[in-house]
Amino acid sequence: MRKALPGVAAAEPADPPDVTAATREQRTLVLSAFPAEADAVLAHTTLDRHPVVRANRRHFYLGTISGKKVIVAMTGIGLVNATQTAETAFARFTCDSSISVGAVVFSGVAGGGARLNIGDVTVPARWTLDHGATFQPVDPGMLAAARAVNVDLESVNYLGNPICLCKNAPRIRLIDLKRQPRLLVGGDGSSFDNNNGQAFPCIPNGGDVFGCQPCSAPDRSLLYTGNFFQAAGPWLRNALIGNLNIQPTANPAFDATDNETAAVQAVADAHGAPFLGIRGVSDGGGDPLRLPGFPFEFFFYRQIAADNAARVTAAFLHSWAGV
Repeated sequence: MRKALPGVAAAEPADPPDVTAATREQRTLVLSAFPAEADAVLAHTTLDRHPVVRANRRHFYLGTISGKKVIVAMTGIGLVNATQTAETAFARFTCDSSISVGAVVFSGVAGGGARLNIGDVTVPARWTLDHGATFQPVDPGMLAAARAVNVDLESVNYLGNPICLCKNAPRIRLIDLKRQPRLLVGGDGSSFDNNNGQAFPCIPNGGDVFGCQPCSAPDRSLLYTGNFFQAAGPWLRNALIGNLNIQPTANPAFDATDNETAAVQAVADAHGAPFLGIRGVSDGGGDPLRLPGFPFEFFFYRQIAADNAARVTAAFLHSWAGV
């Protein structure tokens, strides 16, 4: 049995009107870890007229992707942040409110295994939180729908929005992979982090990796500090040394290796919600520049990986007959 990660505070109280079956709706919760990933998802999202919902210092954005009603949110980096954000979503969006979480999708980047190259996208059939000692399968219906997805993936890597001081940064071409990235459905994924049970602190205005909000968030504010003041002290005391030991994210034993997916899956499973993880490969094989692995490949190729994961997410939601 997986242990719950500490520090999940109760969601801020909501005061919706009386909810009847006719006014209640289920939406798919679409999560990403850091701003570049969330911005790639928001690029496919048509926001509701009043899209912002706040709970437990976290921001959720209501909208539609490929005709499906969604709740989009950025978790922050690492297992603890992923768990806390997912738990907050289930606490805020319940069957007693007008909107509830009917399914969960994680869209982001990962280190790729032996079968994948940079820019490819993988949808593992099962995930592990303990380096492969045990696995949890994703929802079989969602996995079957992912197998039927037909989507053109981007082969050009762009700069993205690294400074994240404006919502619409110009697209600057970095490199063409000169091959067509592919989608691989099935196999294994693994999630880990080395934060010693601490929440990784975002950095206010810290760019499209370490920042506290998506660059394109409808309520983006230069004053928003996310979890920085709550998490920075404990993380510096208890996790900084572990983070100085940089570990490669690509692992040939797993098709995807990341820091959040399996933690979110554990929360979805606990709430009986179907789950699927979609990850674009940011570091691994097939690098035309032959950069020296993580973190160099991650910082150079994160944009194409995030973009392609979001493309698969949008195509999946279009074809999936679920929520």
